[in-house]
Amino acid sequence: MEDKKPNQKEQNLYDKILKENILSYVLQFSERQLGFYIKKHALLKDKLQTTLEREADFLVLITTQDEKEFILQLEFQARDEPNMVLRMQEYHAILQKKYQKPIIQIVYYLGETPSNMRATLAPSEVFTGFQLKSFRDYSYKEFIESENAEEVIMAVLADFGKEKQEEVVSKILFRLSQLKSDVTALNKYVKQLLVLARLRNKLPKIIQNQLGDMGTIGYDIEKDDLYLQGLQKGELRGLEKGLEKGKLEARRELAISCLQDGLSVEKTAKLTKLSIEEVRKLSEEL
Repeated sequence: MEDKKPNQKEQNLYDKILKENILSYVLQFSERQLGFYIKKHALLKDKLQTTLEREADFLVLITTQDEKEFILQLEFQARDEPNMVLRMQEYHAILQKKYQKPIIQIVYYLGETPSNMRATLAPSEVFTGFQLKSFRDYSYKEFIESENAEEVIMAVLADFGKEKQEEVVSKILFRLSQLKSDVTALNKYVKQLLVLARLRNKLPKIIQNQLGDMGTIGYDIEKDDLYLQGLQKGELRGLEKGLEKGKLEARRELAISCLQDGLSVEKTAKLTKLSIEEVRKLSEEL
């Protein structure tokens, strides 16, 4: 599968979906992947201050005689500040991001009594990098077996192994239908699946084709860009309407798949919009 580079509007929509869904599965997923046990957790605000209210006391770009460049930052402190080292770390990160040059920082203490300010960070405070993980590092099976629809849709971004894309998409859609027999709820996750699939070339069209074959949804893939520009502008018809227009044979095939996977006659009838009598007859023929 090849990646499709998202524009900013698409990126914002992906972020919106992930933020909306992530709390339902991220802690359990992290425990499985990182090998730690969560005793308790508290959600922190996700908006971080990215600019400093105060300016650096003295900031200058230095060029030496041998043509080396660096940023020199000088700070003047009249009294001890316990968190000065963390404040300077924050300055350092902002300056590094903006100028991408070596930085020398000096704090001049002006107080009368000796200073007790820390000038170096503890090992645990030093930023040395981050862990980089890709959804392609995980098998789609790790997501599709989840009891959370929010996690199941992430399977579309994972590794399909040697399986055909059409086969995996079929499994994802069917798993969603198992977890969300309510038409409105299922419609929500199909929408999200279609959006996330934009990050993988060809997958949106494969999903659309399978949804059409199943008779479960009507969706114009050509209007997908409009949907990504705003949900109000996109048009994704409801599952119930799509079911009514779906081919009878396609709905029967879906019902057979549901029954073979253990779905009850009642739930299968509700999902496929077939009568309970017809579904029961199909069940007896299996």
